[in-house]
Amino acid sequence: MPTHIYKNPQKYSQNNALQYNFARKVLNKVSFMPKSRVLDVGCGDGLITNEISTIVEDGCVFGTDISQEMIGYAVDHYSRQNLRFICMDASKNIFREQFDVVVSLNCLHWVSKQQDALDGIGIALVPGGQVAILLSHKKSEYHIVLDNLCTSDKWKAYFANFESPRYFFDPDNYKEMLLRAGLHIVEFIEEEMVYTFQTTRQLREFFSASGAQIKQIPEEKKEEFLNDFVAEYLKQIKCTETIPVSFWCLQIICNKPKPVLVKEPPPYHPQLFARL
Repeated sequence: MPTHIYKNPQKYSQNNALQYNFARKVLNKVSFMPKSRVLDVGCGDGLITNEISTIVEDGCVFGTDISQEMIGYAVDHYSRQNLRFICMDASKNIFREQFDVVVSLNCLHWVSKQQDALDGIGIALVPGGQVAILLSHKKSEYHIVLDNLCTSDKWKAYFANFESPRYFFDPDNYKEMLLRAGLHIVEFIEEEMVYTFQTTRQLREFFSASGAQIKQIPEEKKEEFLNDFVAEYLKQIKCTETIPVSFWCLQIICNKPKPVLVKEPPPYHPQLFARL
């Protein structure tokens, strides 16, 4: 089973304002009904999942994540009657036509078997159901600064055998994957989404909680690596006060078409002609 990069859900939950801000923008486009049955693929610490459960008070919400630590944190912190959390690999979806809405926010760019994940989402939906997806699909200044840092003479030894768990996608190819999953694309927006940190400390804590690269660095050198990243990032964006961090994202709304009912042709009765 693939591993999860977030090993400290407490730290993640304290430093996920960027992810929450981005997710809310997409979530506002979803048509929830009071009795909607909702699946959250890649629910993380359960914050957004819990908020959805307050909207669908007469429905139900299942939050899934590959991380046992994240699911444990969510179970411990959110316990509404219509809310459940289970550990599940996004590319091995266990549900079959059970949900009116499926959301996946800030998750799928960590999934290698992307088509399997999208196929699973399509199969989990009832016909007529709605999908909302948010993923970061291509590199921004944040990623470029990080790549340069990790390949610098000072730090490259720690990344000799490093394979990033992060995946990037061409928008046209991604549209094709959605269609192969049996989904109809309603909205497909490519946007450079921006969140502004107020202090360098907030940026450091965000990167420390959410970045995969920091886990390659020995404990005694983590502080220095974080300082180098922040210094280089600030130099590149040329900001001295608040700190904007942008990610190129795909914001996607789809639905699962209802089957088309074909009327049966009327029974065939051969025309009988009277003899002349």
